Amino acid sequence: MIASDLPAPLVPADVDLRGMPFMPLDVARLRDSDLAIEASGDEFRAAVLLWCASWNQVPAGSLPNAEQALAAYAGFGRDVKGWRKVRVGALRGFVECADGRLYHPVVAEKALDAWAQRVEHRTAKANETDRKRKEREDRSRMFEALREAGQVLAWDTPTKVLREAFAELESAGQGVTGHAPVTVTGHAPDTAKRGTGKGEGQGQGIEPPVVPLDPSPGKPAGKVAAKPERAKPKKPLPLPFLVTTEMQAWAKEKAPDVNLDWELEQFLDYWKGNGRPMADWKATWQRWMRTSQARIAQAGPRRAGGVVNRQQQLEDANNEVVRQLQRQQGGGAGQGEFLPDDPIIEGDYVREN
Repeated sequence: MIASDLPAPLVPADVDLRGMPFMPLDVARLRDSDLAIEASGDEFRAAVLLWCASWNQVPAGSLPNAEQALAAYAGFGRDVKGWRKVRVGALRGFVECADGRLYHPVVAEKALDAWAQRVEHRTAKANETDRKRKEREDRSRMFEALREAGQVLAWDTPTKVLREAFAELESAGQGVTGHAPVTVTGHAPDTAKRGTGKGEGQGQGIEPPVVPLDPSPGKPAGKVAAKPERAKPKKPLPLPFLVTTEMQAWAKEKAPDVNLDWELEQFLDYWKGNGRPMADWKATWQRWMRTSQARIAQAGPRRAGGVVNRQQQLEDANNEVVRQLQRQQGGGAGQGEFLPDDPIIEGDYVREN
């Protein structure tokens, strides 16, 4: 049979499925096929191996019409004689086409479906790459326009936020145009954005004035991104801890039921053991005292003669003894009392008198 009498190839020459190791298998179609019913075990094995070999040929779904190559693809290696014994059954369904190669119609059908999916994937990937490239160009253009208007945004600003800022800039009439610069005659180059000069085929443009970068006082310029406030540095608990007269007055007003000395010792013991630094120790102390006041208020009034009342009486008595000892040992004016401006030092804290 001459080449002109052979059918056209079942798969276009550019169909290349190399790199796709998966080949679909229609199990019901194979189970009911003449090959499965009539072929011997060796013929069936060789046929399946030939299908697999054709999947990664170019064009996909085809095989070279060469005995040595077919023997190798069918699993016979260099045993061409052994291959010829199963050749007829193994090549069941294959047809020779005008390009001189053998094609299997079922494998060719599956190859065309897989090729369509590969082309679609490549197109989608190329579109995504093009979209990202355009997005990068748009971001660069918008960043430049915003910088010219006095707005400096972070490099990692989301595209949505960047577009919103750019839209506000355009709506405010701060002059963002998409045309290229136009060179005019008679003076230095200018752009059509400012509406000056007469270029070739270009009239005098009139656009809203550009807001200056350094406006005079009282005249707001374009929207400038506010600088974030710098957080206070955290410091360890200062020892001795100073309880000012202002803090004592605050505690008398906001936490009247709290035993200041007792809670202050609890506060210091906790934070010395914790060791964590804080940005504002005065605010931390106030929060501690508010929590203590809330706990006392939730517990309700003390019962006269109760256990809690007795404990408070013991603490008050102990505190009074400590104060008397301090007055005796402190020296100073009068009867050995502290001067009004002298601080009272008690352990790890200092309380202004």
